[in-house]
Amino acid sequence: MSSQLESFVEFLETQRRLHGPRFPQVQAEKVLCFMGTSSLAGSFASVSLHRIGGVETTETPGELRVRLIGPLPRGPSPGECVTALLTRLEQYRGFQVKTLPLSDGYPEAALLTIDEGLLTLNGRRIYTVHHSPYTLSFFEEIPMDEVGEVAAGFPFALVAVAETANLSPRFVFHHEVRDGRVALFHGDGLALKTAMNLRTNPRETRVVLDLANPGGWQLRGTVEPVRQLDHPVAWEKVHAGFASGGWGRPSKVYRFVADELEPIGLAG
Repeated sequence: MSSQLESFVEFLETQRRLHGPRFPQVQAEKVLCFMGTSSLAGSFASVSLHRIGGVETTETPGELRVRLIGPLPRGPSPGECVTALLTRLEQYRGFQVKTLPLSDGYPEAALLTIDEGLLTLNGRRIYTVHHSPYTLSFFEEIPMDEVGEVAAGFPFALVAVAETANLSPRFVFHHEVRDGRVALFHGDGLALKTAMNLRTNPRETRVVLDLANPGGWQLRGTVEPVRQLDHPVAWEKVHAGFASGGWGRPSKVYRFVADELEPIGLAG
């Protein structure tokens, strides 16, 4: 095992102990991770971690400005958008605030601005986010006041740059190290936004954070559904995790295998 992989696995085990008390609704051992996906085949979402500088409405209905500290890892390419995940972890509730895709009609200045280290995203599409895999409640009209309250209760945000960039939380109930690579296992109940991206592009950027002290690791690799016959231990742990959360049975069990991993810290 490489020193870098060993450091990550040690971090993962530590977070497993720390995350347990934060999410008592789920009795099984678990680690909360975040999936960053892109709909463009062969690509990875570029993910960064930022302190939140504020959230405010604009004169345009349904539009939000999200102010973040520090620059993006890169600017969006044509067809890509920028997505910020704002979540109140213990309440299993949050929001994704997305810019429009970069295009001739919407240049980068219409999507985001940077002024003296302050990044402002012009959010034009907002979606609800839940840790529960069975939630189908997506507001047609987003409660804008609540978005601000969520941001105020969680002082940092994850941001992704990609085509149809999506960020979503998942509980990992099992991990393995084989042939010098780490594999993380989770389950899904419904085919929502993340699953749609994975249909066209199984590459993923997975982020594991210390939720009390912003920072952790980001991993890039491939995610795929697996069978009980091939991974019986992981299968049982994921099913037990779902049952402990009162979610019944997952429709699929997924394995994410990391090819690359590196630390992630606050931008700026």
